[in-house]
Amino acid sequence: MRALAAAALAVLAVVVAGCGSSTTPGIARGANVDGNAATLVPADAKAFVAIDTDLGSQQWQRIDTLTKSFPGRAKAIAKLLDGLDWQKDVAPALGPELDVAVLGKQDVVAFTKPSDESKLQALAAKLSKGNEHYTVEDIGGWSVVADSQDLFTRVHAVQSGQSLAEAPAFQSAWSSIAGDGVARAYVSRAAGNWLAARVGADADALRVDAAIHPRTLPALASRSLLGDVPSGAALAVAFRTTGDLLQQFPSTKLPVKQLAPFLAGGGVLYARPAGLLPEVALELAPNDPKAAAASANALLHSLAGKLGPLQLTAQLSAGKLVISDSPAAATALRSGPKLVDDAAFKDALAKAGVPAQTTFLAYADVPQLAPFIPVLLQGITGKAPDPSLAENLAHVGPVVAWGTRDGALMRLHVWLQTR
Repeated sequence: MRALAAAALAVLAVVVAGCGSSTTPGIARGANVDGNAATLVPADAKAFVAIDTDLGSQQWQRIDTLTKSFPGRAKAIAKLLDGLDWQKDVAPALGPELDVAVLGKQDVVAFTKPSDESKLQALAAKLSKGNEHYTVEDIGGWSVVADSQDLFTRVHAVQSGQSLAEAPAFQSAWSSIAGDGVARAYVSRAAGNWLAARVGADADALRVDAAIHPRTLPALASRSLLGDVPSGAALAVAFRTTGDLLQQFPSTKLPVKQLAPFLAGGGVLYARPAGLLPEVALELAPNDPKAAAASANALLHSLAGKLGPLQLTAQLSAGKLVISDSPAAATALRSGPKLVDDAAFKDALAKAGVPAQTTFLAYADVPQLAPFIPVLLQGITGKAPDPSLAENLAHVGPVVAWGTRDGALMRLHVWLQTR
C-alpha cells in the first residue's frame, strides 16, 4: 500500500499547484474537511486522514498564493506525482474529499466520491505495481480503493460493527481540531492516547494546529526568562521542564540528551547573528545552580572538538546557568535592549495569536537565520544539505511555534509567514 499512501500525499501537494488556476476569483468557499468516511473505518485503525480536494475552497487559494513563490514546490510535486498527470490522471478520479485510513502496520484504504468512477479505476490500475494490485468497490456510498479482498471485507464488516467514527477517542480527537483547513489527521497512540492535527492558512501565513491527549501534561509558564533575550535575536526558544522530552531525541553530535538533567527548571535559548558565527546562549534555572555548572563544564570538556566551530563554556550569572559560545553572548542576557521590545517580534506573536502563558514558545526570524541553517544542518547530520534549501528559505519569513494546555489536552501550534 506504499504507492497508495504516496498518491494521497501527491494529491495534497498537487492540489496546491492547481488551485490557483482552476477557480474563479470572488467565489471562494470555506474548507472544513468532515472525514465522513470514518463511518466505514474499523474502530482500531491506527491513523485516519481527510484531505479537501475542492480546488475552489478559500483555504487552498490562500495556500496557493503563499507557496507559489517557492522554487522547490514544482520539484516536490513532480516527485510525488511520479509520472502521473494531475489533470488527466488524478483530478478526474477524486471527489470533493479524499479520506485515507491506516489499518494495522501499513495497510492503507482510500475513500472518495468521484463524479466518474471509471477515472478512479484507471488511476488505481496505474498505481498498481508488483504485488500491489488496487481495485475499487462501492461500499456505503463511497468508492473504496484497496489492494486486497481482506481489506474490502474489513470495511464491509464495519457496517454491522463499531466504526472509527463511533470510537470515543476519535470523536474527542476529531472535534478538537474542527475548523477550516485543507487536511485533518488522527493518529492513535498507546494506552488510549492520541494525536490530531489540522493544516490550513491565514491570510498571510501557513498554520498547523495539533491536539495531543498525553499521559502527563507539561506545566504552563510565563515568559520571564524570554525577557532576558537580547534585541535582534534571530532565534529564541523559551521552555519549561522539558528534560523528559529531550531524553527522547535521536542521537546527534549536539549534547541534547546530556543537557536534559539541567533543564528541570526551564530556560531560554537564543541565537543572534554576529559575524561568521552567531552568538548562542542557553540560560537555565536549575534547582542547584552550582552543581549544575560543575556538571555542565565537565560535559562540555568531554565534548571538546566534537561540535565543529562551536566552542561552548558554562558559567553562573545572576543565579542562572549560562552555556554560551562567547562572553558577549552571555553578557547580552544581562544588559541592553531586549527582544520582547522589538516591533518585529511583537508583531509576529500578535498575528500568530500566542497567549500570555505557554508550555513553550519558539520564535525564528528565518531571513536572519538563513545563512547559518545549512551550516548547522551539516554539522548535525554530517551531510551537506540540498543546494535548493537556501533558495526556498529566502521565501520564509518569521516562524512562531508554541504549546498550551486545554483541560486534559496539550495543544501545539506552528505559524509560518511567507515572503
